[in-house]
Amino acid sequence: MLFFKQVLEEKFKDQPFLSFYDKECHICTATMNVVARMAQSQGTRGEILALLDIDPADFEALEAGDHCRPFQVARLLTHFGMDASQVTAHCSRYSKEINPGAPDKACDRN
Repeated sequence: MLFFKQVLEEKFKDQPFLSFYDKECHICTATMNVVARMAQSQGTRGEILALLDIDPADFEALEAGDHCRPFQVARLLTHFGMDASQVTAHCSRYSKEINPGAPDKACDRN
């Protein structure tokens, strides 16, 4: 039986897997931090999402790790006064979301 760390180490040696992983990343530290911050704001969650024009279903998908809309993550980070540069400067999905014609690049892992 392999443990997760062993599987991860083996997979990250496989270049085709690594390329796929980079394109499909969903959860980064910035995303986890903003989801945790929203959890502290349960009473005003709906108000925050409405203020930022974020569909609650989109946030629920983010929270569950099913789908990330980096532009929304950056808006949430900015709303909470958190550093959004990890998303705005390093996330290839953010670049593609704001400029669909942009070339693909690997996202930075943290």
